[in-house]
Amino acid sequence: MVKRERHRYILFKLIREEKIDIKPKAFLKEIWKTIWYYFGMKEANKIGLWLIELNLKENYGIVRCSHLSKEFIITALTLIKEISGERMTLSPIKTSGTIKAIKKIQEEIFKKKIN
Repeated sequence: MVKRERHRYILFKLIREEKIDIKPKAFLKEIWKTIWYYFGMKEANKIGLWLIELNLKENYGIVRCSHLSKEFIITALTLIKEISGERMTLSPIKTSGTIKAIKKIQEEIFKKKIN
């Protein structure tokens, strides 16, 4: 019997100087580039990375990864200093095992700022 891979969802904040448009494809490319550079191909093969949401209006995003590679993704997010030539920092906020829980946390954090 093969065990199903467990996922982790990571909520992160985008800290940037200007309101620039970032394409999700460029965002993922930068994360993968950082993973390959710092951790190598061996670790990159185990990650199972998916971009769930990238909200540039409220400056947050959610990525999904394997539970075994959560720490690699968090580290890779913090190491990114620019995307598409634009300076920015990614700051991981919270990790959860379900999308429902991470969405609830995201609403609590980012809706409070608006109201």
